[in-house]
Amino acid sequence: MTTKKFVLMNHTNMQGHHFGCARVMRAIEDGLTSRGGEVIACLDGKQNWQTSDVALAALARADGIVINGEGTLHGGRKKAGWLIDIADHPVGVGKELSLINTIYQNNPASWGPRLAGFAHIFARESRSADALTQAVGRNVPWMGDLSTSMGPMPELSSRRGGIMIGDSVHNTITAALARLSQQLSPQADLVPLTISLREENPYRPWLIRQYRNQTVKLRQSVQERRYPNLRYLGSEDAYLNLLRTKALSITGRFHGVCLNLVTGTPFICLASNSWKIEALFADAGLDPRRLVKADQLSPDFVKMADWSFSDAEKVSIAEYLRRTQAQAGAMFDQIAG
Repeated sequence: MTTKKFVLMNHTNMQGHHFGCARVMRAIEDGLTSRGGEVIACLDGKQNWQTSDVALAALARADGIVINGEGTLHGGRKKAGWLIDIADHPVGVGKELSLINTIYQNNPASWGPRLAGFAHIFARESRSADALTQAVGRNVPWMGDLSTSMGPMPELSSRRGGIMIGDSVHNTITAALARLSQQLSPQADLVPLTISLREENPYRPWLIRQYRNQTVKLRQSVQERRYPNLRYLGSEDAYLNLLRTKALSITGRFHGVCLNLVTGTPFICLASNSWKIEALFADAGLDPRRLVKADQLSPDFVKMADWSFSDAEKVSIAEYLRRTQAQAGAMFDQIAG
């Protein structure tokens, strides 16, 4: 039997920067290759693939093109438009197109008819599934984000303790979380969901990259001096292993919430830059009290409440993870089959 060749578009872990994205991309690659597929190329979402001869050559060789929508397809963003362009580009003609693991919020109406020709579309939460169903004129299923598709991690035998405070896509929220970590020190570790302050964009001109790298290094150095409890970890495993030991997590990131569910870690979170966290709360049956505004955060607010998962939440989370794991397997069966 001929091996089915895939190109992955919007690969979000080309530099190993973001632990949630690392988990998502591993799930996609494993989901395809474990079913006999071959991933012949991964295209970075930061680059417009239409301007790259290497990308175009890989796409021409592919049998299937899989787009990891993740958090990109909202607000009609330029980079999202690059992904949609595969629908009617000559290099995509005759290919089996798939859009998976995607948000879909406030996008141009013109994208719907273009996506309608995709062989497979899977949203990562129910709100986006409803929006996509309306946009493409057929039922679009949803499952949890693929960072949760490997099921729950086993609980450690040792007792949990301390607080792990993360970051956000919003700089103001990240700063508020950092201040809170200082106020809660020494009980709290400040641990971003990334290996460093900022990820490099390798497609910018060399001189701009050099300038930006130096300024980011300087900013990170200042940040590390200001917050002695700040820890940038070097891998997804290191992040998850530390998270599993904590009694509470406070995060401003969607994938921060996802990894809390995977590790069974009670949490508080702040809204992000789209409906993704609110949709996750609804789909996973999470208590709305966990979603708070930045001005609510204070040491007393954190300490005066019991943030443990209720029995109802535990049941809902277990079902959410079970459902996502099963549906992710069925999805990859369809795409790789």
